[in-house]
Amino acid sequence: MLKKGLSQHLIKDRNILDKIVSLTSICRDDVVVEIGPGQGDLTHCIAERAGLVYAIEIDGSLKPYLDDVEKTYRNVKVIYDDFLDISLSQFIDNRKIKVIGNIPYKITGPILFKLIRERGVIESAYLTVQKEIAERIVSTTHRRTYGALSVNLQILSDVRMLFTLKPTVFIPPPKVESALISIIFKEDELKIDEDLVEFVRLCFKHKRKYMKNSLSYRYGADRIAILYKYMGFSANIRAEEIEPHGFKKMYMFMNSKQNDLFIQGK
Repeated sequence: MLKKGLSQHLIKDRNILDKIVSLTSICRDDVVVEIGPGQGDLTHCIAERAGLVYAIEIDGSLKPYLDDVEKTYRNVKVIYDDFLDISLSQFIDNRKIKVIGNIPYKITGPILFKLIRERGVIESAYLTVQKEIAERIVSTTHRRTYGALSVNLQILSDVRMLFTLKPTVFIPPPKVESALISIIFKEDELKIDEDLVEFVRLCFKHKRKYMKNSLSYRYGADRIAILYKYMGFSANIRAEEIEPHGFKKMYMFMNSKQNDLFIQGK
């Protein structure tokens, strides 16, 4: 029996499951980590194409279903643990892992930020999320949906919303529409300081106010005045007006020796 507290909504339609796996381009060389396999329906489809599958399930009551999957597919290993608590580096072999999951919607944010933190071992991720979250992730400037999540993921990866799923596809049906997203991490952005994520969050902390208010409180009005001059910003610019690459440029300047020289008046 599914547990409401774990936000479990299963996909049973084989056509939908095949479509999801097809879009991931999984092959026999791939090591896949699946988040929340549930009763193993998506796991079956992944195992038929992947080299090795680690299915991470927090709900031990689903063991009878997943035992059958392990017996059927020798390349599947089920691990009963909380995905948020495990290190993904343990699953890497000769190449980076792919992460796939019909994830619990109530912990979408923590899962996404975990993937960002551990992106060094992840090639790509394919997740079903609330359509509203998917729209936020791929959002562009000057939209209500554009925010810290949009910017951070777009700086660090190529993100796309691949297709939408009606509530009727799931058992039990959720109250919202869903979407499959792809996140392909950029190799040339792997060395970005993790503090960039927090810097972007700070910029969006008070979306209805001018961005300089939040930044001045952290860095001081003088430093932010110099930053704005360097960036060519007007005093009343808001975070939702800035393209993702602009935040990276701001962050790099605030943490550079060039900024310190400006502060010293040199």
